[in-house]
Amino acid sequence: MNPKNSVGWILLLLFQCGPLTNAEKALELANSHLLPTGGHRKLINVHAEGYPRDCSEIFKQSEENSKDGLYVIQPAKEPIAVYCNMQDGGWTVIQHITANSTVDFDRTWQDYKYGFGSIDDNYWLGNEYMHQLTSSPTPYTLRIKLVDLNAEIKWGEYEPFHIESESSQYRIRLGLYRGSAIDALCQDTEAYLHDNQKFTTKDRDNDNYFQNCAKLEYNGIAGGGWWYDACAGANLNRKNVIYWQQDCNKTHMCKYAWMMVRPVDYHRDCSKVCPSQKDEL
Repeated sequence: MNPKNSVGWILLLLFQCGPLTNAEKALELANSHLLPTGGHRKLINVHAEGYPRDCSEIFKQSEENSKDGLYVIQPAKEPIAVYCNMQDGGWTVIQHITANSTVDFDRTWQDYKYGFGSIDDNYWLGNEYMHQLTSSPTPYTLRIKLVDLNAEIKWGEYEPFHIESESSQYRIRLGLYRGSAIDALCQDTEAYLHDNQKFTTKDRDNDNYFQNCAKLEYNGIAGGGWWYDACAGANLNRKNVIYWQQDCNKTHMCKYAWMMVRPVDYHRDCSKVCPSQKDEL
């Protein structure tokens, strides 16, 4: 390409996009590395005077008229960017994976601590931010959403849900379960119990197996970070096979998986917020 033409395209893009506003310049996000290209402009509430602690607060403030998308929240001292699932009722998405994701989930402890990927696509929000989100006087609910190759949806909720601090190796705490999917985190038919487990990555082995579960491979792909036992009845961070017992595995393939959180005291008409039986692929 002619260098002059390249400069022209750059100038055209700058003209169309315009300079960053003062609010956009001043906004410092703890997880700005998770923003997609042009991410500041995609943040729906970037010009707000103050930021809520999660997506459910945004949903309430909008009188339940918010749309899905990228928002700024502030669960602790520093604001962070997240994807909000408003269609299902104000959920803060903490993980999303597509079976053929180009995002590598075979990451280190530090990567899983602060998150990786892109919040408008496949990503892990970060164990530290999950800890901040779920460390409030009001307990949180974890929702799992699974979509198979036929667009059939399975879902499950654990209430309450809490991620402990790094000093406890980001241990997961799960409460009572309800849903259409199998309870693969607490009632695994293979006797793997993920509840109360510490987080394990390829460079920090906290599981109950004689090898590091995060390093074990299937079709050449390592397991990725997870709250392993010895090793797993569920693993939503293995990018080639989303695993959730009989609901998602190498013979019953799933295309998408999400993990989302919301305060337990937020209840709406189930007919409006519970997933439909099919989802668009």
